Amino acid sequence: MVFQPSQLSELSKEILELLPIDIRDKIFSGEIKKLPDNVVDAIPVSVSEQIPPSLIEAVNANPTLTLILVIAGTFGVIGFAYGVMKSGFKSAFFFGAIAIAAWTYFALS
Repeated sequence: MVFQPSQLSELSKEILELLPIDIRDKIFSGEIKKLPDNVVDAIPVSVSEQIPPSLIEAVNANPTLTLILVIAGTFGVIGFAYGVMKSGFKSAFFFGAIAIAAWTYFALS
């Protein structure tokens, strides 16, 4: 099982060395519990993947972003359903016209 630190001061030495000095000092003094967004954005991807998600604020902290994503997803699902139904109606009309033409040809022959 992988060690999951519950506090910033428990992060590995390699990660702590990559952080700015003032942030390191605040971590060791206990002033901050989570890394600021600008610090997280400046950390390389390989390092930021080693930081547990519980220590980084995510979308949960921003209800406006969550609402925007939910609305966009809803419109996406509605658009998809509309496109599928529209294609279904086109197919039904096309094959209905072929059926009418075939029936007319059979009835008149």
